[in-house]
Amino acid sequence: MLMNDPQFFEAARAFAERTIKEGGETPEARIAYIFEMATARLPKPVEKELLLKTFQTHYQELAADPDAAKALITVGESAPDETLDAVEVAAWTMIANLILNLDEVLNKG
Repeated sequence: MLMNDPQFFEAARAFAERTIKEGGETPEARIAYIFEMATARLPKPVEKELLLKTFQTHYQELAADPDAAKALITVGESAPDETLDAVEVAAWTMIANLILNLDEVLNKG
């Protein structure tokens, strides 16, 4: 239910924008940042690789359809950060949404 909730998806976009701004310059650094922010631990190597591959897949698909990327990041009431690349924000939004829906994020303790 949460994965498709507009408000939850909007939160994922805000988390993605923060990751782009604060998480470093490389996808690897950003994966470590976003994962640790959500789970309070660094990703295991296998998790990091899976998230990197997933990011790359989303980025390639969204780069091929920039209009879909723009539509994806307009979900919710707040406007996306216009200073950031829409395709990059959309791809990181998908990663943020995935991480925010992990069982260890939703069910602490």
